[in-house]
Amino acid sequence: MTMSEAASGAVHARTTDVPEAERFDYFRDALSDVYLGIRTEWSGTGVFDAEFDSYRVDGDVLAHMWAPGHVGRRGSALVRQRPDEAVYLNLSTSGAHAVSHVDRTWQLGRGMPILLDSESPFVVDFADRARFRLFSLRIEKRDGFEPTRRDVLRINEQLARTTTGRALATQARLMCAEIEAGRPEVAAAMAAPVRALLGVLAGSTVEAGRRLDDLKAVARARLADPDLRADDVGLAFGVSARTVQSVFSAAGETFATWLLAERLDLAHERLASPAWRMRSVATIAAACGFRDSTHFHRAFRARFGMTPGELRPSR
Repeated sequence: MTMSEAASGAVHARTTDVPEAERFDYFRDALSDVYLGIRTEWSGTGVFDAEFDSYRVDGDVLAHMWAPGHVGRRGSALVRQRPDEAVYLNLSTSGAHAVSHVDRTWQLGRGMPILLDSESPFVVDFADRARFRLFSLRIEKRDGFEPTRRDVLRINEQLARTTTGRALATQARLMCAEIEAGRPEVAAAMAAPVRALLGVLAGSTVEAGRRLDDLKAVARARLADPDLRADDVGLAFGVSARTVQSVFSAAGETFATWLLAERLDLAHERLASPAWRMRSVATIAAACGFRDSTHFHRAFRARFGMTPGELRPSR
């Protein structure tokens, strides 16, 4: 195979790298490390031209495929033969398709996520589409996130009907958009809020310390929003701003102080990075959520003992 693999754990596979007669088998092999024990079925004709990318994200995997319409099937026999304690949060940006799982058949529209439990059979059917684009976040069951079959059904029912479910769907769409835009490192950073919101929907986020991490993960994904407030973060979890403040207070922090420090640390990182050297200080400040340049300079000097300009590498 000619799959390329970076040191970060990224895998990129293109069927155009192999002879036409071998392309579907090549594609199935590329998927096998992410979609464990799933049988891929293609009944089309012609050349199978497809792309597949995957990225390691804190022990989980974020994957993307662009392929001719086909069916992915994990039957009862494969569940027994290839056990896999993980869930997949799937989202397609290519329009309607069908998913059969936990005794239900779901007709999903463009941009609508669904959670699949790899410990139960499922069928993902794109056979009616000429081509489709699918994103998957594979999450291992660990660290208190161990949703049952019933949890998965409940989460899928809540995705479109509850505030937290809609927040998760929005976050998942933004994460996928970053992959499409060629910014997998940004998408990887956005995976943490997705996992956190899944935990809330599953009812597994019960410890104050863990909830603090989840609240921070959601806030970090929105640092660029200068209007971000505690009630915005609480809305993602279905809790009030007072609850958010109480969780931070229990850890000896305040939301406002923590948020400012996070924005300043992000600005410091970008100002020192060669990747941002062509951006002005004002642009970087705005990208980190600062609306007032004077406030940014004053806060930056107070935290780091230097001005933003003094930190910048020479061009």
